[in-house]
Amino acid sequence: MNQATPAPAPREREAVPVRRRPRSPRGGQRELVATLVPVGGAVLALLLLARWGSLIPGFVASQEVIGWSDWLLLTLACLVCLLHRPFSSSSLGLGALVVPAALLELGGAGAGAMVAAAALLADLIRRKLRKHSPIIGPERRRLVRSLENAGALVLAVLFAAVAGALALPNALEAPGGAEGANPLRRLVVAGAVYGLALLAVQAADKKLRRPHQPVPWGALLKPQLFDLPAWAAGVALALVVQSIGWPVAAWLLGAFALLSLEIARHALRHGISEQRIGDLERLSRASRRIAGDGREQGLVSVAERIRIECTNVIHFQWFQFELLQRDSQYSSWWAGPDRRLYEGQPEPPPVPPPLPGIHKRAAWRRLERSLETEDQLLGRLTLWCDPRQLENDSVTLLDTLLPQMVASLQRAVLDREAKEDPLTGLAVRRVLEDRLLKSHRRCLQEGSTMAVVMCDLDHFKSINDTYGHAAGDQALIATAALLKEAVGEGQLAARYGGEEFTLLLEYTDGDEALQLAESIRRQVEALEVVWEGERLPLTISLGIAVFPDLHAKTPEDLVELADEALYEAKDHGRNRCLLHLGRGRFRTVDGDTVTGAGDSAPAKPPQLFA
Repeated sequence: MNQATPAPAPREREAVPVRRRPRSPRGGQRELVATLVPVGGAVLALLLLARWGSLIPGFVASQEVIGWSDWLLLTLACLVCLLHRPFSSSSLGLGALVVPAALLELGGAGAGAMVAAAALLADLIRRKLRKHSPIIGPERRRLVRSLENAGALVLAVLFAAVAGALALPNALEAPGGAEGANPLRRLVVAGAVYGLALLAVQAADKKLRRPHQPVPWGALLKPQLFDLPAWAAGVALALVVQSIGWPVAAWLLGAFALLSLEIARHALRHGISEQRIGDLERLSRASRRIAGDGREQGLVSVAERIRIECTNVIHFQWFQFELLQRDSQYSSWWAGPDRRLYEGQPEPPPVPPPLPGIHKRAAWRRLERSLETEDQLLGRLTLWCDPRQLENDSVTLLDTLLPQMVASLQRAVLDREAKEDPLTGLAVRRVLEDRLLKSHRRCLQEGSTMAVVMCDLDHFKSINDTYGHAAGDQALIATAALLKEAVGEGQLAARYGGEEFTLLLEYTDGDEALQLAESIRRQVEALEVVWEGERLPLTISLGIAVFPDLHAKTPEDLVELADEALYEAKDHGRNRCLLHLGRGRFRTVDGDTVTGAGDSAPAKPPQLFA
């Protein structure tokens, strides 16, 4: 993995990441157990009760042979009602309306099988209808999640059926059931046990998956407030079946099912509308954040903004932003799972990391987008996404956000072109003048120091005349790269004009500036710039002026003093650096003091005038 230094980008405000407990090696085993308990328990309970359910008084169906038409009718009604579960897909919702009648007509095992089939089909239909909606679970374990929910519901219904059967009066003395007995008590007890059993199964599931976290009882109790009234309505419907028979009850059940279907349709449309409104708001906020606050911003800052907004609209693990440079090469920034921005090329693993539970082996899904205007390619954006966690809607949101990314990147590129010299990449003179003014004001307020270093390549005209202007350009580019690296972050290297460069060194005194200038002189002298097989002879002269050591009313005065030191360095033989001491005196790197043309004339004796 690249160990590059993080790019110096200003961090934008984003959601504070939740500190999660590191996953233990047994986390996957807990997920597997949490999946197998409801599914395996429901299958085993159905098989056992279908075989030996007749041993429980009052548990068998009201008919000796269950008709498939009755089973299909009740399953279809339960399926339609289960389409509307507003609080949790792991509860019955309006489907609880059908279960009491199913307990009386189909018995415990038949009702459990009905609930299992209806829950699985309802989950399948809801997922098909909501494939463009973000309500799918974050891990996209479709079949596994549906099986877990169906298993939990079947266990709760079977517990309710057994408890209701045992709650009949004199049930132990009536092995064949309690025909003719009032079923109200049985269904009320079954409803109470159903709620408790479902609550216990869901709490056990939460504890198995996250043993270190408390059980969210409030979230688990909320669906019960919807299931229990539906169960009460189902008890009334079951009593109607017992009193006046199925024909009238079937009409009532059909009316409830159609009402549930219409409610589910409206809820789905409402949810999609809310999601679209939320997406538009997110896109609007993302566009404003990418555009920035109107102030000048660097390319690294734009890359960081793009990364942050990609995080807000799509789930990805690795990020790469590439910017096309003037030489047709790409500068690259990347971020990994730690979400920190680095310079260089990313090295993601071959496949996504494993997720807890049961998952199909997946390869990366790479989303590659070109950032371009109508006539210009600016850069590229690449995201490495885990397909198990990727939603199609998020890809659409990312594509919708691309034009704003391109506009913000284009503004940053234009801003860079206005600030940087096109040949050397150093700051232009306008940027230097603005920075000099700010630094001078700060020194006046704080009493700090600043140094200006004027640099000029020696005999540059002869290089152009001998080797050509293309060779001179290569010499300027190499020298500029050396200067930029020498001053480092926080200082400024600018092209003053022609073969002249200016360095602004803030919080730097004369000795430090002189030592840096000498280091630059030696590096330029040793610089290997080869043109057509021949090394170009490069040397540089430097002049330094420091404020407030020298009295400079304006930044321009300080530049003139540094320029004066530069010309003195050239007059004293070139390939040297001099520090301006004032009054025509200059100091070399060895500590010697030399005088120049600006030295003051000797004082004359006073004269008397008549």
